[in-house]
Amino acid sequence: MIHPGLAALKHWDREEYAGGYRARFSDIPDSDTSHHCWRCGWEDADTEALESARHKKALAEGREDHFENTWGNLFDSGEEARANGIPFEEERTEPWKEGWIAVDINLGMLAERDH
Repeated sequence: MIHPGLAALKHWDREEYAGGYRARFSDIPDSDTSHHCWRCGWEDADTEALESARHKKALAEGREDHFENTWGNLFDSGEEARANGIPFEEERTEPWKEGWIAVDINLGMLAERDH
């Protein structure tokens, strides 16, 4: 028998993800009692927000920063954002934007193939 908590993970809810994503950028704190998808959205947005702030600080201090340690995570966050209906935003990190665009291209190709 599957534990009831694990059974809930079988269902993905794009609206919950988007709600969590928007919540993070509205300064609403994370919650252990929130829906799993909401928390995933919040955590992806948190990664983006923290890395964007760190990157801006590094540049302001005259240091180079190419997201060496977090590029993959930020790219993945951008992919997830696009897959879950989060609109493109110019102020996001370059890896996030590249991930978002990659999924957008793939979705466009799938839609074109299906017609």
